[in-house]
Amino acid sequence: MAIPIRLAAMMVLLVTVTAHPHRRHCHMSRYRSLSPSDIRAVRLLHNEHEKSPFSDGIKCQKKMFRHKPSVCDLKASDKQILTLERVTLAVDVLTNMTESSLSEFVSQPLEFFRSLEDDLKHCRKSPLYSDSPSQTLMPWLNHLKHFRERVSVQCVQDAVLLSLIQLLIEDVMCWANKE
Repeated sequence: MAIPIRLAAMMVLLVTVTAHPHRRHCHMSRYRSLSPSDIRAVRLLHNEHEKSPFSDGIKCQKKMFRHKPSVCDLKASDKQILTLERVTLAVDVLTNMTESSLSEFVSQPLEFFRSLEDDLKHCRKSPLYSDSPSQTLMPWLNHLKHFRERVSVQCVQDAVLLSLIQLLIEDVMCWANKE
């Protein structure tokens, strides 16, 4: 019994993809141009958050970014590390907001940032991005860690929500465009 050519090709493709998951390449090029619906969803969440009464949101955001280096000026592995740290923080904050008054605005940005986080974690395993953080990046990573430990959950949430658009434009697109 002969196997149709299409079926044979699909079987080979399936075996190739499933047999070697560690060979999946780091393709961040899909983030070079973000979908308008993802950008709109993040802007809508940002705008709704600004409408809600919050105290010291801008102050918290300034505290969080006090020592942040420009992503575009970093070497490739540092760009990846910084972007992954910020995206992971965004996912943590958005996940904790699924029961908040802004929950109706959280689902699409959360889905986008979770997918991005998975891609970034995969890329971190590739040789190009496996270096340890540089001396340039370490102070900011330490600052971010201390910021999360020392300020309130509300302050972290305010800072993250106020910086989601910056995260998309500066960190994600800068890194993806220079991949």
